[in-house]
Amino acid sequence: MFFEKKGKDELKEDDLKKKEEVESKEVDLKKEESKNSGGKVSIEKIKEKLGKSVDFACKEFYVNSNKDLPVAIVYINGLIDSLKTSEFILQPLAESETLKSAQTPQEVIELIEQGALYYSSQTKREKDEDVIKDVIEGSVALVFGQEGIAFTFDLKGFERRSISEPTAENVKKGGKDSFVETLRVNTATIRRRIKTPDLIIEEKVVGKQSLTQLNIIYIDGITNMDIVNSIKKRIDELDIDEVLSIGKLDEHINEKKYSVFPQIDHTERPDKFCTDIIEGRVGIIVDGLPMGVIVPAEFAKLLQAPEDYSEDPIIASLIRLLRYFLLMFTILLPGFYVAVTTFHPEMIPTELAMAIAESKEGVPLPIFFEVILMLVAFEILVEAGLRLPRTIAQAVSIVGALVVGDAAVTAKLISPGVVIIIAIAAIASYAVPNQDLSNAIRLWRFIFVILCSIIGLFGLIIGVILIIFDLAKMETLGVAYLEPFVENKSMQIGDSIIRLPFKFLKYRPNFLKTSNKKRLG
Repeated sequence: MFFEKKGKDELKEDDLKKKEEVESKEVDLKKEESKNSGGKVSIEKIKEKLGKSVDFACKEFYVNSNKDLPVAIVYINGLIDSLKTSEFILQPLAESETLKSAQTPQEVIELIEQGALYYSSQTKREKDEDVIKDVIEGSVALVFGQEGIAFTFDLKGFERRSISEPTAENVKKGGKDSFVETLRVNTATIRRRIKTPDLIIEEKVVGKQSLTQLNIIYIDGITNMDIVNSIKKRIDELDIDEVLSIGKLDEHINEKKYSVFPQIDHTERPDKFCTDIIEGRVGIIVDGLPMGVIVPAEFAKLLQAPEDYSEDPIIASLIRLLRYFLLMFTILLPGFYVAVTTFHPEMIPTELAMAIAESKEGVPLPIFFEVILMLVAFEILVEAGLRLPRTIAQAVSIVGALVVGDAAVTAKLISPGVVIIIAIAAIASYAVPNQDLSNAIRLWRFIFVILCSIIGLFGLIIGVILIIFDLAKMETLGVAYLEPFVENKSMQIGDSIIRLPFKFLKYRPNFLKTSNKKRLG
C-alpha cells in the first residue's frame, strides 16, 4: 500500500510539473505576442498618445459602407489640406469601383498598395511611432486596426509665408527671393539653382520635444566628406529639448565655444547659399527658420559680399580693400584717440592739439570716460533700433544721434572731438557685411579703449597682438580661421583681399580640401 501511494504521489508531482511547464510556455508566448504586437499599428495607442489634444481628429468609417471593412482616418486639424484629403482619400474609399471588389481588410490593403488611392506621397507604416510622427508632421493616416497596418499621405496644408525679398541683406545685383520658414520650400528653391543630381540633401531630426527637421546639403564629388561626417556627428550628439533658434545649433557646431568671432555664416539669400555649396562648403537648413547656415566660415569669407561677384573685378577689389581698412579703423580709432590725447599729445599737430584742448574746455569728464560713455550710448541706440518697430526705430535713431548728441555737447558733458571720433567709428562698422562679425568688432573696440587708457599706444599694440592671437588659434572643422593667409602651399589672395577676374579663379580654395578642385572645365 505504501509503494502504491508513493507511486500515485509521484505521478501527481509529474503532472504538476508538466502543468507548470505548459503554463510557463503559454506565458512566454503571450509575452512574445504582446511584444510583437506592440510594434504594430493600434488606433487605441494612437488615441492614447494624441487624443488629449483638441486639434486631434480620428474618424472611423467603412470602406464602401461595408461593415466588414472598418478603417480609421487620423490627422491634426490645421496641418492638413481638407480639400485634398476629401478628394484623394475619403471620396475614393467611399466610391471607388476598384475597392468594391475587396471583401477583407487585407484585400483593401493590397489594392491601396497597388494604387487604388492615387496619390504620389504614400507610405506604408507598421509601427505606432512612425504613424504618430507622420501625423504630427502634417500627414493623414489611414489605420487598419485589425491588420495592424497604416498608410500615411503627405497632405500638408498649413499657412506658409510667401517668398519675398530679403530683409536683413540688401540685394543689388542678384535674386530677390529669400528663404522662408517652410523646409521643403527652401530645398526646392535650392534645387532650382543647383540642378545637378550630385546635390545631396540628408535629413536629421533634432530636439527631443520639438522634433525639428534639419537638412544637411552638399554636393557629392566636390565637398570634403570629412567635413560632412564631422557635422553629422556633432548634430547626432545634440542632446537638447528643442532647436527653435539658430543659436543652439551654432554653439554645438562651433569648436571654440567662448570666442565672440563667428565661426558659422548665416544667410537668407539662396543665391549666396548655393554659391557656397558649389564652392565646396556644407549648408544646413532648419525647418521653421528662414535662413541657411554655411560651414566652415573663415575670417576672409565674412568680409565678402555676394555683390563682389556681380561688380567689375577692379571695383570689387577696391571695395574689399576698403572693408579691411574700415575694419581696422573702427576697432583702433577710439582707442588710438584716447592714447594720443592722454599719453602722447606730442604726436598731435599743434593746431589740432589746440583745437582739441579748446573743445575740451569746460568738460568735467576725462577723455577715457567720454569715449566709453559715447560707445555705450551708441550700443543703446543700436539695441533700441533693433527692438522697436521700424517706424519708431528710425525716429529714435535720429533723436539719439542729433538731439541728444548736440545737447550733450552744448551742455559741456561731451567734447565735440569725441562725438566725431565715435560717429566715424560707428559708420565704419556698418561696412562689415556680416552682422555677427560686426558685433564681435564692437566688443573688441571696448577692450582696445580700456587698454589704451591704461598704457597708451603700448596698450594698442598689446590689443592687436591679443586679437591676432585669438584669431590665429581658431579652427572650424579642420579649417584655420585665418585661411587663406596661413596657407602653407599658396597664398590664395585672388579671392580674399581682392577679387581677380573669373578666368584666374579656376580652383576652389585649397583649405576646403575638396574632391574636385577645379571650378572650370
